[in-house]
Amino acid sequence: MMEALGVFASQVEASSTFEVRGDRCRITGRALAGVAGFLQQHILPETIAAGNPTAERQVRWVIDTSMSLTATLTVHAETATDDGEEVAKPCPVVLPEPPGAGV
Repeated sequence: MMEALGVFASQVEASSTFEVRGDRCRITGRALAGVAGFLQQHILPETIAAGNPTAERQVRWVIDTSMSLTATLTVHAETATDDGEEVAKPCPVVLPEPPGAGV
């Protein structure tokens, strides 16, 4: 999963629009779900307790985006295969605008 997160992070750093390889959709989705769970259990409570609304919005955006992408990647892995092939086609990913991006 760490490898999947590393590849995903490299793609995010390069562009907000990219593709996840079809054979990596499930593992990438599970990795993103783990990130969301960790943030929700450990980091979000700290940002709320610190009274930092900007940090809270950013952490919530990462949680929501990670869970949305988990669903997208999982569904894609289950439904998108080439004609007669066992390997799923790449899954397009478009990240939503992060909070405060226009500021």
